[in-house]
Amino acid sequence: MSAFLGPIHHWLFNKITLFEDLEKDINRKVVAKYGQQASTIQSEAEKKYGAFIPELPLENLIDTNNIHGWLQNRISIAEKRQAETLTSFVNAFGGEVISMIEDRYVAQGAKAGKVAGESKSLEAPSIYQELNNYLLEGMPCDNVNSVTISEPNFLEWNTIGCLHKPYWNEVGADSKLMYQLRFAWIKAFIENANSKYTYRNEAKNQGFVHQIIEK
Repeated sequence: MSAFLGPIHHWLFNKITLFEDLEKDINRKVVAKYGQQASTIQSEAEKKYGAFIPELPLENLIDTNNIHGWLQNRISIAEKRQAETLTSFVNAFGGEVISMIEDRYVAQGAKAGKVAGESKSLEAPSIYQELNNYLLEGMPCDNVNSVTISEPNFLEWNTIGCLHKPYWNEVGADSKLMYQLRFAWIKAFIENANSKYTYRNEAKNQGFVHQIIEK
């Protein structure tokens, strides 16, 4: 891999750090409510899977001799650590904590959607484009999403397989929770990017069909 850092590497790095910021926010909320037990769960997951990315420029962190490998590894660390942490929180504190976690997912999705839509008049195709500037969906070369219908007021895309479920399976976590949280994030993003739109999805052929539709 070339040692050259380009815009696409910064684009992906920003999505990884946003995903980690969400986990940090969840950790703060859960630790504030449940105390030392929650703090121990957080620290144990970090020890097991890896620390958060330091708050430094990408140029100061990345292995320029293996840019692709470094970014892929950071995705793997973030995905597995978050799956482990959230699952352990639910196992320790019960269903009540799911609402707390989902609230933080919705809050970040809403905030990102507002930022994406504040200076533009976004319609369905441009909302989808903006969504992909925020939502972590593996490496650019993974190409798991395929747009099937793109109209000014309606967009549909298919997710072919899932890049996230294997991480959850690896740590023994229930991927149903991951989908619940992820879809809540997407819905909040879309509705805050342009309030006349909403989001729906359905499972189909080992994946999902997603739609951005007018309310």
